[in-house]
Amino acid sequence: MTLDWTKLPSLTSLRAFEAAARAKSFSAAARSLNVTHAAVAQQVRVLEEFIGMQLLERSARGVSLTSEGQELANALANGFAAIAEGIETLQEKDRSRPVRVTTTAYFAEAVIFPRIAEFWSTAPRIEISFAPTDDPIDLVAEGFDIGIRAGDGNWPDLKCRLLLESPTRAFAASSLVDDPATNWDEVPWLIPSSSFWEREALKESGIDTSAIKTLEIGDPSLEIRAAEEGMGLVVESEIDVRAQVRAKTLKIAPIPVTSMSRYFIVMPPWKPRPAVAAFVNWLETVGPSFGEENSKSKVS
Repeated sequence: MTLDWTKLPSLTSLRAFEAAARAKSFSAAARSLNVTHAAVAQQVRVLEEFIGMQLLERSARGVSLTSEGQELANALANGFAAIAEGIETLQEKDRSRPVRVTTTAYFAEAVIFPRIAEFWSTAPRIEISFAPTDDPIDLVAEGFDIGIRAGDGNWPDLKCRLLLESPTRAFAASSLVDDPATNWDEVPWLIPSSSFWEREALKESGIDTSAIKTLEIGDPSLEIRAAEEGMGLVVESEIDVRAQVRAKTLKIAPIPVTSMSRYFIVMPPWKPRPAVAAFVNWLETVGPSFGEENSKSKVS
């Protein structure tokens, strides 16, 4: 059956009538709907005029249903109950769905994974599903709950919160940085041709990107590993390579890069479900400590 909404009364009037029929009182119905007594009475009159028959009989003791009113009240009670059940079923299914998070592989490995046990110790029943990628993702279309991305915070039609800031630097293998004979003009930058943010970071620092040598590894996830092997320079946020800096496989190269990476929590525009809100709250609670740990791990 196809519904013709033009032939149906307003849902507001139907809801007011159902509440009054159930409570046998305009005042009680008004309290349950958080409106005035007069508003409920007006909506019932609108419904009676739309249908063309009396549904409630008014008296000093309250209201009672006519036979037609009782028939409609039964239908509405069943209909609203079915709607409530359908919504509850969807919400229950949503509560058990894992929180889907997308971020870069570097950020997930350097920031989230070392601390995720802390979250699960406080919320053991919440499952987190990670999808590390450097590619732009439409959170709504792809069904993600959270994206953690570096940028300027300008993502139209999405909710956005600043998580942390981290300086962007040029890094190279310790063997290159520690060697005074290294000719940095000859060391290639490991920058993919399809990526622009690294070039923007260099431009912001006054480096002519048209004059630098580049070497494309092919897979962005291998750039840091290639840099550790002395194949070239990488432009990275300090927080993304803090494990390598601690291990001294990478060091800050003597090339001034002054850009700042700002990481944001990005979410769809609607209210997050409780599991999503819990994970976001945890991220925001520990976010500042990520930056503090990073500053302590610097090795020049």
